[in-house]
Amino acid sequence: MRLAVALITALSLSFLIVGGADANPKGKKIAYLTTSPTHPFIATLTKTFVARAQGFGMEVSTFGSQFDAALQAQQVDDAIARKFDMIAIVSGSEQAIVPALIRAKQAGVPVILINSPPRDGSEELYLSFVGEDHVQLGRITGEAVLKALKDGGRDGGKIALITGSLQEGVGPRRVAGFREAMKANPKAQIVAVEDAKWATDASERIAGQLFARFAAQGGLDAIYGMADNQSAAIVQAAKAAGIPLGIEKGKLIVVGSNCLKQGIAGIKAGEQYSTGTQIPTRTGLKAAEMVADHFNGKKLPKKEILPVETITKANVAKWEEACTF
Repeated sequence: MRLAVALITALSLSFLIVGGADANPKGKKIAYLTTSPTHPFIATLTKTFVARAQGFGMEVSTFGSQFDAALQAQQVDDAIARKFDMIAIVSGSEQAIVPALIRAKQAGVPVILINSPPRDGSEELYLSFVGEDHVQLGRITGEAVLKALKDGGRDGGKIALITGSLQEGVGPRRVAGFREAMKANPKAQIVAVEDAKWATDASERIAGQLFARFAAQGGLDAIYGMADNQSAAIVQAAKAAGIPLGIEKGKLIVVGSNCLKQGIAGIKAGEQYSTGTQIPTRTGLKAAEMVADHFNGKKLPKKEILPVETITKANVAKWEEACTF
């Protein structure tokens, strides 16, 4: 009996020693699944992640899905079949990705979720999530709108939201945070929420339609373009419609909530009031480092939440370099 126990103990120690020696990211194969590869935020996030992961000696294969939830689920299955060492996912749908996460868990393939948060209650299906608190991003954007209205001499007003994809985990959380902020002033009314799926052209078209729709009611007081390519499109649509931009009465307040160079330029020009610090290079670097940490045998936090801050003309110089890509 003692001999058997000693043998089991020796085998266990041997396994731990071999596992420790093998705990190294070099040569590990990562399947990186993303949404819209051509969007400037996602493109920069992907480029940064891949470069950093390759710096650790990992091999990264990238797959885009254009918010096609069925395609992304199939990509997870393909990654499992091809025996990738890890799957990193920027999810296109917080609901539809769950069955695929279950299959990855059953197959023993670890998953890290990036930028797009998972459905609440699915924590056991992934190693870690890295990204911003999108409810907080929406909340600070709503607070920025209220401040702009007040500074411009308006007690409330009509506000429209042109959002990123509302099937994704990001958009609905930012809308929820924005709505929370509006409770501070019941006279600030959200009169429209339109899903443009992060697209510039769709955002400009929707903005034009909103201007026409609310013209007979005195126009809109503010529009939230969820990404800065969207807020820049709103600015263009306002110019085309002859609508002045700014915080003063009779002018349109435009805000965003993730910093792209278009937003920085708009803030400096006085055409956009604010944006927020969602920085793809920061997210990409942190995600790749967390993947490397996993293969180095470190325990990852379930959530790595990156800090957020409102960017306005008062502090735009601080963030200009980080937000220009």
